[in-house]
Amino acid sequence: MSLYTIRYTPRADRDLEKLPKVTARKVVQAIHKIRENPYLFIKKIKASNPRHPVYSLRAQRDVRVLLSIHDDVLIIHVLEVEHRKHSYQDF
Repeated sequence: MSLYTIRYTPRADRDLEKLPKVTARKVVQAIHKIRENPYLFIKKIKASNPRHPVYSLRAQRDVRVLLSIHDDVLIIHVLEVEHRKHSYQDF
């Protein structure tokens, strides 16, 4: 099975910079763990657009990673990294 490529939006980069370094490192490791088969580790956000679904990854206890997956080109696009209280407000 092919590995997916990870791409970060500018917002996701800013979100990672705001986190403590230890937490940010663990979040990035969690994102890279799902490269082989991402659908085992994520759940679909119900309110997202069915044509372009958004998924949630629980990277740590209180940190969620919102991402989209493009299977045709094998890319996982990290949209944002937020505390779980704030992560679902945009969707």
